[in-house]
Amino acid sequence: MLADKTGKPLIQYAWEVAQQASSVTEVYIATDSSEIADQVIAFGGKVIMTGEHPNGTSRIAEAVRDLECDVVVNMQGDEPELAPEVIDATVAILGDSQMATAACKLQDDEVANENIVKVVVNDGYGVDFTREVITDGALRHIGLYVYRPEFLQTYVSMQPTQNEIARKLEQMRVIDNGFSIAVAIVDPQPGGIDTQEQYEAFVSRSCEN
Repeated sequence: MLADKTGKPLIQYAWEVAQQASSVTEVYIATDSSEIADQVIAFGGKVIMTGEHPNGTSRIAEAVRDLECDVVVNMQGDEPELAPEVIDATVAILGDSQMATAACKLQDDEVANENIVKVVVNDGYGVDFTREVITDGALRHIGLYVYRPEFLQTYVSMQPTQNEIARKLEQMRVIDNGFSIAVAIVDPQPGGIDTQEQYEAFVSRSCEN
């Protein structure tokens, strides 16, 4: 399990961010890993064990199936430096949509980076998500989702679409089936950790703090 040089687990950073969001009342770590579960319990977090899943949205759908809640926030564990205010902004923009996410301005070195997911926003809604180079008005997608709990069960009842499979982006199933994704546009955020280089940069920054 990834940790900083002091041994503090990466997932604990993300858990602490979620705890600080004013719109969040309960924080759980959903996982199928006993190693991760043990780490979470060690730092005082709550765990929901799930089966194996093809993506985070289907895992969350299982995790919250028996929970009473008005809104579900899915913050990915590889976003340890996300500002809590981004969570609050994304919850606030959900409105009548079934799902919401967040985005910020692309930095110059991110435009051609296929590890960076881009989103095209039109009238407040995400109309396309891709890893390809987009130079005309695209934003950097932030790994955060907010859902109506009942929509999560609708999501898992739908088959993966060709766009979802080809792009390896679970949100394309939502768009391809005609549902809307509201997008909160926020201040630039530190990137998620998807590569070894990004992990090493995060460890370096955490040591400075």
